[in-house]
This record gives sequence, C-alpha cells and structure tokens, in this order.
Amino acid sequence: MHSTLLEHQKVWNHMSTFVFQTGITDKRIIHDRNYYDCRRLFPDCPSQVIIRAKDSVYATYQTARKNHHLGKLEEPCRMENLAIRLDKRIYTFLSDNRIRLSTTGKRINCSYQPYDKFLDLFSRYSVCDPLLFFKDGEFWLAVSFDIPCPTLVENSCLWVDLGIKRLATTSEGLALTDKKFLKAKRKLRHLKSILRSKSQANKSRSASRKLKMLRRKEQNRNRNLSHHLANAILQTKSNVIVLEDLTGIKSKNRGKSFNNRQSQVPYFDLRRILTYKAPLSGKVVETVDPRNTSKDDHRGIVRGIRKGCRYYASDGIVFDADWNASINIAAKHSRRKESKGCQLPISFALPVDGRLNLMGKPYQLANCEMTLTIP
Repeated sequence: MHSTLLEHQKVWNHMSTFVFQTGITDKRIIHDRNYYDCRRLFPDCPSQVIIRAKDSVYATYQTARKNHHLGKLEEPCRMENLAIRLDKRIYTFLSDNRIRLSTTGKRINCSYQPYDKFLDLFSRYSVCDPLLFFKDGEFWLAVSFDIPCPTLVENSCLWVDLGIKRLATTSEGLALTDKKFLKAKRKLRHLKSILRSKSQANKSRSASRKLKMLRRKEQNRNRNLSHHLANAILQTKSNVIVLEDLTGIKSKNRGKSFNNRQSQVPYFDLRRILTYKAPLSGKVVETVDPRNTSKDDHRGIVRGIRKGCRYYASDGIVFDADWNASINIAAKHSRRKESKGCQLPISFALPVDGRLNLMGKPYQLANCEMTLTIP
C-alpha cells in the first residue's frame, strides 16, 4: 500500500510538471499526452492509479484557475503527502470491517477500525469515494457518505445574528459567547504578527515553521468552535435557519482595524458546517442580506437608536440589539417567502428579566446568554 502511494505521488508530480510547462488544462489532452509515458516510466503503478492522479492534477489546476492563482505560479504544484482519492475500480468494501484495494502487483484485503458514527452511517447511506492517506506511520481512510436531502415541510424560521463578542444570537433569545476562545484567538493573532515580521525581515526558518504551526492551530480552534456553535443552533425546533449573508464584509474601504476584528470569528466556516449538518436534522439553511436590520424596530414602528448591545426603541423600551436584529432578518426572509406565495412564521421568544436600566425604563434583555464549554 505504501509503495502504491509513492507511485501515485510520482505520477502526480510528473503530470503537474507537464501542465505547468505546457499550460494545457484540458483533462482529455492531459490523459492522452501522459498516460502511456507514465505506464513506461512507472511500470509498477496500476493504470487506475494513473487515472486518479490525472483527475487530481486537473482538479488542482482548475481550482488555481478559478481562484486566479494560475498565473502567479512560479513552479509546478507538487504533492508532498502520500494520499489518493479512491474510486470503485480501486477499492471494494467487504464484510467484517475489511476493504479490498488495488496496489502495485496485486489486490490486497485490509481491515480497518471503525467508530460508532461510521458504522451507523455506513449501514444507512451509500459511500462516496474515500480518501486514503499515510500519516505518522499509519494508514487512514477518510470516508464521506451520500446523504439524500429529506423532504422539508417548512414550519417556522429561526434567525441567527452573528457577531464578535456574542458569537451568535438567535431570534429565540439564545446568545452564545465564549470569552476564553476570543482571548486565545487574540493571543494567537498577536504571536502570528510577531513571527510574520521576523520571517519577512530576517528570513528566519524557525519563525516560518512556528508561524505555520500557529496557523494550523488557529484553523483547528476555529473549526472546533464552529462545530459547537452549529450543534447549539440546531437544537431549535424550527426547520429553517436563516443566516445573514456576510460575503464581502471585509474590504479595503472599511479599514484594517475593522477587518482584523471581523477576522476573529469564522463566519464562513460556521455557515459551511451548519449547511451540511442541517439536512441530518431535517432542517435547511438560508441566507439573507442583513442591511438595516440592526436599525429597524422588529415591531414595525419608527426606528430607534442602537448603542452597543442595546437597542433604544422610539417608544422608550430597551431591547437587546442582537435579538432585535435577529427578528428583523427572520421577518425579511419571511416576507421574501410571502412574495412567493408561502409565508413562513417566525420562531422567537421575548425574554424579559424585569430589571430597570439607569433611565428608569423597562429593560428587556435576552437573559439566556450562555458560554460554550469547548473541550
């Protein structure tokens, strides 16, 4: 198996060099120009492994083209890790937690150690092409499943307002925050800025290596936070979750300080995780333009004034600003549904703690703010 991954890596780098030197990104031409050469240069490599390497190289350069990185490449893309995306002609799942693989010379049967969630999904859904990779002296199999979207009968919509201090606030009055995460995130970003300046000024290899480790650590923490946030949001009974569309929130016109603050919270990662987790719970995720939702009063009266986390309504009542904005965006999504002939009710709660603010006016504030406990 190890030798097969090595052969796949060699073929991948050979085809990548061809694409870089010729500029050809057509999948058929890449196959015709390289298949028989690879069969001659790498005689131990199975033919289907060569085809999988060709597909992977094609996908890599197509991604670089779409992200406008293709013209900036100074050298060919290289595969440093040992990994291969399998297909039906290379692998077959057998009974008793075994899998049959095509390798250099022969087909072999391997046993794997599954966990409970894998066995549950494996018994109910069909398997997509898994990823086989070698890491820390062990072989790993990353398996994804084709889960059909269930028939959704929309009952009500829940809006989620995203922020920095309060990571997420729902229209049902749930406010999620994690001060430890934000503190650790600021510390990581400070260390990254110091290491970045050292690596650029002195070309320090140790600083570059530590910077890479910190980036990976930050990505892991962001992903862990997003999973916990998504799990907490999906506890609602509403099966339509509406998020604000924050695409392009960072721009040159807003300034560096604003962009740095917005980078603290992984908005896009949370949206991605919520989107693929929602169908498993019989829910769906929608997005709406959030403009003016923080300024309007959710009751439809004259606009009030927002100051920090409080919204001072025109009639003297003080609301939680994030909670007010969440109801506004849910109502915006509901009106959009109404224009299509299917109005959707809004799921919201009115949390009142009975306290008075300094102005002596009723202070209605979401009192169910909770701190995420992330291991």
